[in-house]
Amino acid sequence: MQIQNLQNEINKLYDKNYKLKTLDYNFLLHNTTKLKEMEATVFIYDHMIINNVKPDSETYNLINRLHSKTIYENNKIYIKKSLKKKLKPRRRIHKIMKGYNYSENYQKALIHLDKVKKYLNENPNLKSIQNKIKLAKNISKNCGISIKNSRYIITNLKKTKFLKPHNLHNQNTINDYFK
Repeated sequence: MQIQNLQNEINKLYDKNYKLKTLDYNFLLHNTTKLKEMEATVFIYDHMIINNVKPDSETYNLINRLHSKTIYENNKIYIKKSLKKKLKPRRRIHKIMKGYNYSENYQKALIHLDKVKKYLNENPNLKSIQNKIKLAKNISKNCGISIKNSRYIITNLKKTKFLKPHNLHNQNTINDYFK
């Protein structure tokens, strides 16, 4: 697809009454990812989600084409700017793929959620531990679960406001607090 035709198709997405099926979105994603148009790719993915169109494995396979720190990013497709603060497209693609790749493991980890909540309620001082890794190690040791599972559970506890995001500090990535 020529870039101008792709731009025209993307422009149609601004019409609130314009609806597509997963196959149509995937066709657009095929073209944007082939051209390394990260912002347009994120825009199309967000349009899918907003319109309650469930991404399929092909959707994620297409987006995964851009999931690299070294891929050059094109910006030939114009996407209207929003006043809402957003992650940069490369970072957003990383988050989309991370969520897709880890969602099954995340769900499996949640079988331990009640045990961890009980442990933290019995030890409220632990809720103020400022390092996510240190807290994960503590939970892992005292609840008999893997560190990996305890990290997934901490993510859930932050999302559900059981733990306040500002109480946990992970020096590696501050953006994790604003998922």
